[in-house]
Amino acid sequence: MDINDLRRMLQAAAETMDTCAQAIEDVEGAEGSTDEALAEAVAAFEAAEAEFKKIQARVKRAEAVEAAKAATASSELETSAITPPQAAPATPKDPEYEGIEVGFMAHALINARGDRDRAAARLEQEGHSAISAALSGASESAGGVTLPRPQAQQVIALLRPRVTVRASGARIHDMPAGELRNARQATPASAAYGAENAAMIESEPTFDKVEEKFRKLTSLVPVGNSLLRHSSASMALMVRDDIIKGMGLQNDLAFLRFDGTGNTPKGLRHWALADHWQDAVAGTDPAVVEAAIRRIKSKVEDANVAMVSPGWIMRASAKNFLASLRWANGFEVFPSIDASNTLHGYPIRTTSQIPDNLGAGGDETEIYFADFAEIMIGDAMQITFGTSTEAAYVNQSGDVVSAFQDDLTLMRAIAEHDMAPAHDEAIAGFNGVGWSL
Repeated sequence: MDINDLRRMLQAAAETMDTCAQAIEDVEGAEGSTDEALAEAVAAFEAAEAEFKKIQARVKRAEAVEAAKAATASSELETSAITPPQAAPATPKDPEYEGIEVGFMAHALINARGDRDRAAARLEQEGHSAISAALSGASESAGGVTLPRPQAQQVIALLRPRVTVRASGARIHDMPAGELRNARQATPASAAYGAENAAMIESEPTFDKVEEKFRKLTSLVPVGNSLLRHSSASMALMVRDDIIKGMGLQNDLAFLRFDGTGNTPKGLRHWALADHWQDAVAGTDPAVVEAAIRRIKSKVEDANVAMVSPGWIMRASAKNFLASLRWANGFEVFPSIDASNTLHGYPIRTTSQIPDNLGAGGDETEIYFADFAEIMIGDAMQITFGTSTEAAYVNQSGDVVSAFQDDLTLMRAIAEHDMAPAHDEAIAGFNGVGWSL
């Protein structure tokens, strides 16, 4: 049982305490209630409280162990590194090798067929004692081996620039219990002027809640066994890059366009209010295009959104279309796109995960605008690896491929997260017709 399971148990115990506390209030407020009924309700609450404290102690122990293992791994990474000459200046770690420890771990686990202890021993034999120590502290589960949090966070950090919503400034927070509820103010308080000594008009703000639950993202990567027989830094980098590429593309698509059904996250397109999304902007006349851009920006600004981290997300061909627009006098409509990669002063991020064949004519694409400081991403901050040399998989052509027959090893990586806006009004967009080059 890993630390996240314990945190879920702690949350359930807290909810049981809440139920028992409410039961005591119900007994005390009921007419004709007896002392026996009250004593029974109090006893149930005390039992629930004792169970909560017991699990709370287990969580604190698990957190202490996790912190100790992370510190040990970091210490060994430092002591196992080659000491540079005294006269040479300190050299920072090459960003290209960020997360390579995860690649080594995955490579070792694949060769050991998922056996954590054998994988750690293999890394030790090859001179990677620090990575071996970190892997030895990993937890095993039915889904495979869950990497220690410090190493998993390296991969999650590498995903950030590949997922446009994450890169645009969305707030990422830990969601260890698998579910998170945030209160939000749905409608604000109001104020009004009045005559002296006149009754004040009451203000009735309303409140709502935002819920996030784990959505499981999986990446299945087939690797040739002939490659896996080689152990080198380049092989570890290849494994790391395959994991990041597969997860990054799907995560990007989900946070933009998924509708939230079938255990998937709900993307920006489906969080946007109906009035904040224009189905189709027909025509490529500069005046029409410029008006559409201003309209969706105004939708967010007029909703009293703080505009802490606003930005645009679109397909690269749509950005190039906008950059190519000219007024009748030959001047660029949006000169800032080529000059600073901004539109109306806000940064643009592009992704191929936004289609350019939408709509009845198959020539529409989507343009997104949002204050991404209002977008919340709950993340488990962990990755689980599983491997198989016997399983089969269905490739993108729809063909069933046998890993055993083709001498492949299937590597499966699992991450869990969800996304929700603090306020839906912070999102706007439209479909541009023929907006691509």
